[in-house]
Amino acid sequence: MSDEQNIAERFVRAPGEEPQGEPRGFLGRLRAEPLLPEAGAGGAPLTAVIAVMSFLAAIALAVFVFISDAAGEWTSELERGLTIQIKGADAETIASQTQEAMRVLQSTEGVLEARAVPKEESEKLLEPWLGKGNIGAYLNIPALIEVRVDQNLRNDLSLLRTRLSAAAPGAVLDDHGEWHERLSAAARSGQLMAFAVFILVMGAGCAISVFAARAGLAANREIVSILHLVGATDDFVANQVQRRFLVLGLRGTFAGLALAMLTLGLTSLLMRAGGGPSGFLPSIKLGPQLFFTLLIVPIALCLVTAATARLTVLRTLSKEL
Repeated sequence: MSDEQNIAERFVRAPGEEPQGEPRGFLGRLRAEPLLPEAGAGGAPLTAVIAVMSFLAAIALAVFVFISDAAGEWTSELERGLTIQIKGADAETIASQTQEAMRVLQSTEGVLEARAVPKEESEKLLEPWLGKGNIGAYLNIPALIEVRVDQNLRNDLSLLRTRLSAAAPGAVLDDHGEWHERLSAAARSGQLMAFAVFILVMGAGCAISVFAARAGLAANREIVSILHLVGATDDFVANQVQRRFLVLGLRGTFAGLALAMLTLGLTSLLMRAGGGPSGFLPSIKLGPQLFFTLLIVPIALCLVTAATARLTVLRTLSKEL
């Protein structure tokens, strides 16, 4: 029996008669055999394409989340801390001015913590540029003081600068403002790129849905004509196409999401095996929160593909059929 006859038999029945074996409920409708056979661009190829788009969108959204978390950590550390550099012609001058600067900090209201960085630790910071063991006693390395202040003092550092200049002329206060702006700008650029990739994937989903819906209608033109003859409206045909695209979207998007989570997990394991990410690169933190965030991808892609297919079918039927 042909597809046209099968479809006609499903529609030609007495008024009010329930179709035999017709599934009920949302899940039942999803499992039901589609009225329009999966021909042309439908089926496995379209599912595979949607899976690839879901993978790319999930990776882009994960990168957006990772950069956002890392940027929050970077900026919070810079906002809470200050660095004071003590310069001098000789080690004795540097040491004495460091002590004076510490006294000023300890007597200043709003200073939560002040720590003079040991000389060995400062030398270690210079090893990547000067090499290990190349920093001798003849090189007067400036002393560093790490300071944590409250928000009130952070908003106005003029008094602290004046007191430090009077007590230790070689002291230079760095509030990390320039670094803060650079890191914030870099984070915003990375987030913008990740979000742009996410939007491009959504746009690609719309384009593929338009092409697949038109191809499906062209391949099943006779079946659509039979549906119209037995009383089906354009809206009913659009609902059937929308349902099919929703089913294909659910298959593809969750397959792509699973692949993306697997890729992120393997990347996290490789980074840990290699010693973990550096202090600048964002870390990959997997967990329920990330998974629920990435659920935006299948939801958005399914809605985009199904809604676009429905609108395409309605527009095509109103013009051509």
